[in-house]
Amino acid sequence: MMAHPGTASRLAPLLLFLLVLAGCTGCGPIPVEEDDVFMPKPSITPATFSMDGVTLNERTITSPNAAGDTVALNAWWLRPDSTNATVLFFGGQGFYLVQSSGYVEAFAALPARALLWDYRGYGKSEGEPTVEHLKQDALTVYDYVTGELGVDAERLVIHGHSLGTFMATYLANERTVGGVVLENPATNVEAWEKALLPWYLRLFVGFDFADSLRQEDNRTRIANIERPLLIVGGSDDGITPPEMAETLYNDARTSSKELVIVDGGGHNGLYASDSMRTAYQSLLDEVQE
Repeated sequence: MMAHPGTASRLAPLLLFLLVLAGCTGCGPIPVEEDDVFMPKPSITPATFSMDGVTLNERTITSPNAAGDTVALNAWWLRPDSTNATVLFFGGQGFYLVQSSGYVEAFAALPARALLWDYRGYGKSEGEPTVEHLKQDALTVYDYVTGELGVDAERLVIHGHSLGTFMATYLANERTVGGVVLENPATNVEAWEKALLPWYLRLFVGFDFADSLRQEDNRTRIANIERPLLIVGGSDDGITPPEMAETLYNDARTSSKELVIVDGGGHNGLYASDSMRTAYQSLLDEVQE
């Protein structure tokens, strides 16, 4: 589940770039500045994290493996002192704990307790990521939060970003949850492919998605979610266009749902917007009632 959508997101701008080059046979050199080469991202660890009234601890969660043994998943447990609201977070295809400072700070500021974790094969987590492994891990991490951490399932918010929205809707279909947040969601692989490649490119280029990927469908799962739901998209998101968020909102049958399209928002960083923060706080308040 990890490789193909990431490949798609990288190939779309590459294909556009190649088309531009094809039409620029007589063009001059393309300038490449230092800012085009270096792409620093803020890093964080539990040891370097510092915020008054908030703690960040590292946790290890063991999850079953197909071979009959277990793998160790690396997780961080964020705990503001002034709240019982809790979020279980599923990151996107490129999410790593060490680059999660934006989410950590956003959850702490709400405030909300949060468990964030690295998928199998990511960061310090062991194993290899596959669709079935991630589904198993989603259930394992949920059981850890509601068991070891003692969080009431009826008051637990499941939050998925991008690729993580598939894990969030899967978990909400399999377990009791208090609420669901889908940030920059995709509908399904077929629609995602069409969004990444214009029709005229699809005449020449296509993606051979594995059957296990094509079976993942947020449209089917969201129709079964009956808990409070928040869907957030970015108006300028070129990876999972806002139309996908709107489609899922229309498919949702829960009586408590909200759609936020962040004006000027892209595929990342929507948690910093006032509109998402306000809607998120409303969802947390409703779940904690």
